[in-house]
Parts: sequence; structure tokens; C-alpha cells
Amino acid sequence: MNKSLFIGLMSGTSADGIDAALVRLNNGHKIELIDFLTYPSQLKPQLTKLNLDTKISLTELAELQVKIAQEFSQAALTLIKQNGYETANINAIGSHGQTIFHAPELGMSMQIGHPAIIAKQTNIATVADFRVDDMALGGQGAPLAPCFHQALFDKHHKPICVVNIGGIANISYINTDNDVIGFDTGPGNALMDEVCQQAFKLEYDQNGDLAAQGQVNHTLLNALLSDPYFEQPTPKSTGRDKFNQAWLLKHLPRNIEPNDLLATLNQLTVESIGAELMKLDLPSQTACLICGGGAYNRTLLNRLQSKLPNLNIQSTEQLGLNPNAIEAMMCAWLAKQRLDHIEIDLTKITGASRPAVLGGLWHP
Repeated sequence: MNKSLFIGLMSGTSADGIDAALVRLNNGHKIELIDFLTYPSQLKPQLTKLNLDTKISLTELAELQVKIAQEFSQAALTLIKQNGYETANINAIGSHGQTIFHAPELGMSMQIGHPAIIAKQTNIATVADFRVDDMALGGQGAPLAPCFHQALFDKHHKPICVVNIGGIANISYINTDNDVIGFDTGPGNALMDEVCQQAFKLEYDQNGDLAAQGQVNHTLLNALLSDPYFEQPTPKSTGRDKFNQAWLLKHLPRNIEPNDLLATLNQLTVESIGAELMKLDLPSQTACLICGGGAYNRTLLNRLQSKLPNLNIQSTEQLGLNPNAIEAMMCAWLAKQRLDHIEIDLTKITGASRPAVLGGLWHP
């Protein structure tokens, strides 16, 4: 039987849960999201700690490999059960894993949550470790999303930009010839989320309401924007091992009010994304589709629209696409490309020397 159902599993730099997407992928170009859920993780404190201190014992690393894989497995099984399917109905799982260290300068990016455990616990073939093939060819290994955005928005009017605002933000630009480039712009939601959790005991700033109540501290904003990453030419990628609390604390003035800090970090995301979009010199009214958790931050989107009045800033939700599901959908799509031995061309995105089949395959 030719099975067209795939599951994508993703836990991003915010480490706030495991996104699981059930996707139908036909041999044509249609990519259909059937269902999506976010499975709560019990491991966020340990993973957040790793953003501040990458030193970890081999015992802790091994424990996390197993525990994260078990949570990923449960996310997939929960999604299958709630849709009335059996594991035999699923062609493959694509698992991104949890990134704990991203070092393109070393040619390595580490994701944990071992796919062998996922394959055996779900009894479904699992594709994972997508970044290392690209990095072995001199690429940054990230972002992977632009090639998926190219496929997902194949029929959309071009040119088009897709901005994923997760813990870290990245841009995909697809021109009129359907060529794609992409890169990480810097902080997305993660720094704001941590302020909310510490100062307000909230998981995140719903709608950006708390940021809207504060005043931007321009001295702090300019200090943060002076980081060399923002002027670094492409290809470029980054992660929470770079933009984390330790990075923020180096610049933080004394006694800044939490609302003002949130307002400033919100503007940091706006300025770093906006500056890169301005460099693209896009035609007036080019669609700029926002996905990831940042798509729900109305303050952020309104500020971005004010900074870029000639662009049409909109959430993918306006196209009927769940903003939170897109990266998990990407993992399902990457699994199919791996099973079909299709090379992914990231040469203009990551700087890899040539296209490559991405990921390894673990059998049940």
C-alpha cells in the first residue's frame, strides 16, 4: 500500500513543548495538514539551563537523549490515536530533535532525542539528524525551513517572504523565478518568553500586551543591535547558545522595569527582522507571511508593519495555515524527501557546496 501519511516532530529553541503534525504528502506538490498538537515537555528547565551553560556530563546527556526521545514518541502516538489511525497507517516520522548546540564554525550541530528510540517505541520508520549532511558539505546546517517554504507556498504569488518567529527568527525569500534564499536574523521569542516567566510568572506575552505597556529603552536596544551577528553577511545561522540570558545580561541596565525590557526585546526582534527585509528591496505590497509563535504577538506584527509600510505583513493563519504547525510540517516533508532520496538544495541558504539527501533513517 502506498501510504501518504507522515508525522513531523519539532521542539524548537523555546523548548516549550513538542509540536507534532500529521501531514498528507502525495507524490504531487500538495502538502495537507490533517492535525496538529503541542505535547507538553517536562524537560524545559534542563534544556533552558543548557542555553546558559553548555557543560553537561555524559550521564546527563545520555539521560536527556532517552527522555526526549520518549516524549517525542508519546507526542506521535497521541496524535495517531486522536485521529483514529494505527501506527501501520503512518509511512514515516520526521523528527528534528531538540537542538542543544549549534556551531557552524565547527561544522557541527547537535540535536538530541535519539531516533532509534522513537522508531522502536512507535514501530514507525523515523528519519532524523537533518543538519549534519549539509554541514559535512561546508553548510551552516540551518535554516532548513526555506526549502520547505518554497514547496509549501509553491502556488502563492511571488515574490514572497516567510518569516518564522520561534525562539530564534529566520527569513525565507522566494523570488519571481521561485529561487529561494534564507537565513537566521537573530532573537525571536525566547528572550521575551524568559522575561515573562521570571517577572510575570507567565509562559509568554499574550498578544504582546505587556510589551505594549512598556517603553523601549533605546540605549539598551542600540547596545543589543551592536552585536556583530546582525551585520554578518549571509549565509548565517544562530541559536540559543548565542542569544540567551547571559548575552542579554551583559548589556542590561540596573533596575529596568520588566514591561520596558519586554518592549525593548520586542523591538529588537522587529529591528533585526526589519533590517534584513529592507536589504531585500522588495516590491511594494510583497506578502510577508509570519509563522511560529511570534505570529500571535500583535504588538510585534504591528510594529513590523509600521517599520515596513510598503510590505503586507500577515500571519499564515490568514491563509488557513496554523502558524505553530509549519515547522513540524517541515519535518514530515523532510522525511518524505529522505525516503524518496531527493536532494535538498541549500547552497544559496546555508552555503553548502552542493545539494544533498538530508537525514538518516532508523527502522522500527
